[in-house]
Amino acid sequence: MFPTISQNTEEEARLAVLHSYDILGDGLDKELGSLVKLAVQITKTSKAYISFVGRDTIFIKVQVGLSNTFRTISRNSSICQQTMFFDDIFLVRNIKEETDDRLSSIALMENLSFYATVPIVSAGGKALGCLCVGHTEPHDLDQFQKDALKTLSAQITTQLELRKQTADLQKQKERAENLANIFYASPEIHCVLNRNIDILFVNEFACERLGYDLKKSLNTSAWEYCYIEDRQRVRCEIELGLKKGKKQFNLDFRLVDNNRKLRWIAWSMVSKGEFWYCYGQDITDNKKMEAEFMQLSYVASKVNNGVVISDGQNKVKWINDAFRRITGFELEDIKGKPLADLIAGPETDWTEIENARKLTSEKKSFTVDILAYTKDKQKIWLSVYSSVILDENGQIDSEVEIIIDITEKKLAQQELEVLSTVASKSNTGVTICNYSGEIIWLNNSLEKLVGYSLNELMNKRLGDVLSTPQTDFNTIYLAREKAKNRESTNIEVFANKKDGTPIWLSVSNTPIINNQGQIERYIELITDITQRKLVEQEMVAAREQALQLSEAKEMLLSVMSHEIRTPLNAIIGMTHLLLESNPNPEQVEDLNILKFSSENLLSIVNDVLDFTKIETGNLHLEKIPFDLRHLCNDMINSLQVNASKGNNKLTLVYNPSIPQLITGDKTRLYQILINLLGNAIKFTSNGEIILTVSLVMKNKDKVKLYFEVSDTGIGIAVDKQAYIFETFTQARTDISRKYGGTGLGLSITKKLLQLYQSDIRVESAEGEGAKFSFEIEFEIAEQIKIEVESKIEKAAEFSDKKILIVDDNEINILIAQRILSKWGLNIEHAIDGYKALEMVKNKKYDLIFMDINMPGINGFETASLIRKTKGKYFQTVKIVALTGSSLHNEERKLKESGINAHILKPFNPEELKKLLTRFLF
Repeated sequence: MFPTISQNTEEEARLAVLHSYDILGDGLDKELGSLVKLAVQITKTSKAYISFVGRDTIFIKVQVGLSNTFRTISRNSSICQQTMFFDDIFLVRNIKEETDDRLSSIALMENLSFYATVPIVSAGGKALGCLCVGHTEPHDLDQFQKDALKTLSAQITTQLELRKQTADLQKQKERAENLANIFYASPEIHCVLNRNIDILFVNEFACERLGYDLKKSLNTSAWEYCYIEDRQRVRCEIELGLKKGKKQFNLDFRLVDNNRKLRWIAWSMVSKGEFWYCYGQDITDNKKMEAEFMQLSYVASKVNNGVVISDGQNKVKWINDAFRRITGFELEDIKGKPLADLIAGPETDWTEIENARKLTSEKKSFTVDILAYTKDKQKIWLSVYSSVILDENGQIDSEVEIIIDITEKKLAQQELEVLSTVASKSNTGVTICNYSGEIIWLNNSLEKLVGYSLNELMNKRLGDVLSTPQTDFNTIYLAREKAKNRESTNIEVFANKKDGTPIWLSVSNTPIINNQGQIERYIELITDITQRKLVEQEMVAAREQALQLSEAKEMLLSVMSHEIRTPLNAIIGMTHLLLESNPNPEQVEDLNILKFSSENLLSIVNDVLDFTKIETGNLHLEKIPFDLRHLCNDMINSLQVNASKGNNKLTLVYNPSIPQLITGDKTRLYQILINLLGNAIKFTSNGEIILTVSLVMKNKDKVKLYFEVSDTGIGIAVDKQAYIFETFTQARTDISRKYGGTGLGLSITKKLLQLYQSDIRVESAEGEGAKFSFEIEFEIAEQIKIEVESKIEKAAEFSDKKILIVDDNEINILIAQRILSKWGLNIEHAIDGYKALEMVKNKKYDLIFMDINMPGINGFETASLIRKTKGKYFQTVKIVALTGSSLHNEERKLKESGINAHILKPFNPEELKKLLTRFLF
């Protein structure tokens, strides 16, 4: 039947208007009582009341005929909260015929049958409540009665408005009285002038201060009280300001009091309508102080010492030019601030400052020397002489400080104190020598240190007395020559004490130069450094031991590498041969498992050895020209099979602006990218892997490239991304079990990039793929036309090329023979270096594969002997090393022994074929 009223902004506004009428205040019943009684008489009912609707409560005011004495009821239990918003009278002839619970509750409370309400609305249209009438019998209202109720409702609103206006007027009256009292009681001058500058109002204090009668002053011209010499200036300033639209003025001018004395007043004047509102403050004493201050400033500005004048609160008011020169501070830098806060610094003694401030607060003068700081933070010693000036009430009015720069004096004192301390109390030995370097004084510490007294060393040179056959005389001689040239020296020499005890001494010699630039004396500081020298010797021995251990470790790695790779070479080689020998279908799967396992083991061995070489600093980057685009294409092509196994798409995005040839370590870059691409393929299924190479910067000599490997695989949780680059660590514990790997690949990748002065970045989220990126700067190589390795495709067979294999392992020879013979090569072998030398001298070969680790003479020595043999053939025949070693200095040995290239065991047939094509075509 009735709409629901929401608590919104409109409701908050209505409540604000309601409470502005003070409906709970006293006197409202009396003011509205007659209107409620009149409503009962007009409507011929027995009951009537006024309801004001609050937020949660309905307030019952001025009730007539109600049996209950309640003053409030719940808002939800009354229909007034709805009917107050109606435009017309709400009327129920017989409540007992209605079904609304709220009407039933009214009937129960007062036994009503008839009920009618007319809304009470504020002057602004906000619903406030209702005028309600009721009867115990069914009833109705005619039009006259309805109109009368509306009129009574409007009259209630009028009464509320009158009551509110009366209250507002009373408050305004009280505020006006309070304001007038403030003006009359104010200790300053307040007055109101008209446009003719006649005084319409002035407070009593102003008249008392100036000695004039208040009543006689009213309606007189304010110009009569203005000093005649100031009138023209003030008029001009006001007129000029008014022409520019200015309404507020701050002026200082003099008034003449009743005793014909002049008083300076600081005026604030505001023009508003036809009136001037003026506020004045007596500043006569301030003006006198300013005049005196100007005289003092003039005197202070002419002296050479700094002068600072501060107010009673220790805030700077004025400084002279000398202070500016001494400290670098301008007045605007420190005005209104405590001086000590600005010139203090890290080494300033704040205890001195606090003591000075305490003396000032006690109105005492003081003198203090402090370490201060100039504006540009340079240390400076200042001597401060402070005097306080008291006002007529005995309070501090100003503080005058004389500032003297005593930096040079302090430094001289400090140097003297240091020298004195060193000479008499220091544990360091000290000698003072004449211009010839002969001792004329020494301290007790030196006597204890070397065992000689002053009498024994007088007029002697300390080096001559303490030297031994093991003393480095050349060091002493060079130090004495430098001292003659007025240079300070510091040497370390081996000597003997008086009792023959050996001792290491550190000797610092400083020449003292007089005003004529001549050496006057020498000061030597002598320290016992025997213990330090012993520690240094122990450190050298420890370093030698560490180097020996490192070399042993390196040799162990080399042997391990060789011993592990040799059987792996046999396993992987035989697996390749068996797979190419048309095995039975049921054998293919077993052979592939064997191939996968052996290659995985080889990968683990390579990772461990590479990581060890990096950790020991034995891995160094090469600098050779290579074709980056060709390298990237090779990688993408070689990985397509692996990518397709997971139904992945593997693509290369390459910037064509990148130079064709760059200089760098092709092998290590290949290793970095293969690691990242291999991981991307491993952790991605039915997705896409992209290798992006783009140009970041290019100039005449260098190019910076951006590499990015992105995939749509399993991704890496954000909280795990910091761990994946740690050794033997993977993002989740199940990854190694599910996907394989050692957890070394990314660690090695990161360390290899550090050799490139780069770092790797990762962007990923679990289940959303991963993106690894880095930047490397390369030198641009000379852009020459190179033959691409397309020759491999042409070299299906090698047409009877003669190959010599030198290896002490029969299995390695067997595998090499089987692989190479398939390509049409003529293979011969030698089981040691001696046999190889004999065969090379008796027959010409197109290429020699040389094992490095062999009994007797090794591969390096054999190759060196071949190269030393006279004849063009021995100088040009291609020699390729077969090695399973990981020694970091092998590349140097390869070059020194004349070996052209090397291939690691176990070798991949495709890599071997590329190498043959390179040297045989």
